[in-house]
Amino acid sequence: MSTQTKALIALAIVWFAAMAGMHVFWFEAITGGLRAPDSRPWGYSAADFEAWRGALGIDGRAAFLRWHSGFADFVFPWLLMAALFFAMRDTLGRLPRFADLPRWTQVAVPLALVAPYGLFDVLENGLVADMLTGAVPVNDASVGLASAYTLLKWAFIALALGALFVFRLAAARHMRRR
Repeated sequence: MSTQTKALIALAIVWFAAMAGMHVFWFEAITGGLRAPDSRPWGYSAADFEAWRGALGIDGRAAFLRWHSGFADFVFPWLLMAALFFAMRDTLGRLPRFADLPRWTQVAVPLALVAPYGLFDVLENGLVADMLTGAVPVNDASVGLASAYTLLKWAFIALALGALFVFRLAAARHMRRR
């Protein structure tokens, strides 16, 4: 794996740890331990969202929108997608059959595996932010859609990480056979 890819992976891990710290030590402290919607991989209800939003209060919502939605979680999906894309590309490039494919295919395969995660994470972030600002009403339909985005985000990141794991196993097996 290239030095640049390792650096991207390290940066994504550090960024994720910083975001997790922000959630645990700042926002969960404000809300009395209630977890933010995007950190609930099994989804949430409108009542869960309303309880969290109410516990945040006006100042907590402003801080969440500025530091989490407007900065940390704005950058993270793109950073994680780039890290996974290049990790997959580097790993798949060690497999002769993949390396012989046209260049566009070598780009399309990892992109198809990471892009759905990014799409649903960005959609979720935007909808949650819109519900916090009042641009979108908090009701069963809007929260249900945001929760579906959350579920899909977590499912697609699990798929992408699982695919990377399988690719790494295949590349290691190929290297042993040489």
